[in-house]
Amino acid sequence: MNNLENYTRFDEVLSDFVEISKTIEDIRQRIAQGGVSYASQDARQVALEGLQCDIGACGNWIKSLTSLKQLCQEYFGEEWELKYQQRMGTGLDIGKAEDLMLDYLRNTLTTKIHFKIENLFSNILKAISTNSPRGFWNIGNAMLLIAGISTSGREKEILTVLANLRNSFHANGIHNNADLKIQIDGIDFNFIKGQPVECAGWRHIVTVIKSNIAVVEAVLFSSAVASHSREIKDEFAVTNS
Repeated sequence: MNNLENYTRFDEVLSDFVEISKTIEDIRQRIAQGGVSYASQDARQVALEGLQCDIGACGNWIKSLTSLKQLCQEYFGEEWELKYQQRMGTGLDIGKAEDLMLDYLRNTLTTKIHFKIENLFSNILKAISTNSPRGFWNIGNAMLLIAGISTSGREKEILTVLANLRNSFHANGIHNNADLKIQIDGIDFNFIKGQPVECAGWRHIVTVIKSNIAVVEAVLFSSAVASHSREIKDEFAVTNS
């Protein structure tokens, strides 16, 4: 299993997932203390819970894969590779099959994080502003402005990194937008127009999730948003009438 970068094992990835989930939980509790019920269908609580669920699900799939491999090694001796391959349900080489599964988990998690943040910002804008732009770039700018955060500063760059990663998945891993080079927590994110994206391993993904949660936190506790104690409707929720 590759793309661990400076992680040495997946236990470290899972540990970081737990810490991110705890950070999100702290945000949810603070929002509840501000008058928005933890159990409500407020768009803020719904989005944050969804982020926790996505991160937890990804972590559980990683644990399932690593546990399956370990069990096969323990119980099947020299035949473990064949048994492991059979239980993964693939005819691919084990290393290739593992890489494809982990790429899928990483890319899916990044995409779902991106969607949930975009939907959260869009819901907030509809609730407290007459401006309802479309597209993540415009939605992000409008949300940052309302929160009193510069649209040309680091927070915007961090949101753009997430969007660039998500967009590259729809372009066979190629970056097709403007160049961007940024360092987050000592990790380099380099996007060069027309070039393959080389910053989508586990360390990069964990780093970009952490940093985007920090931006979300800054937005949610800005005076314009935090003062809105009424429930914000989740426009993207499925309802039955």
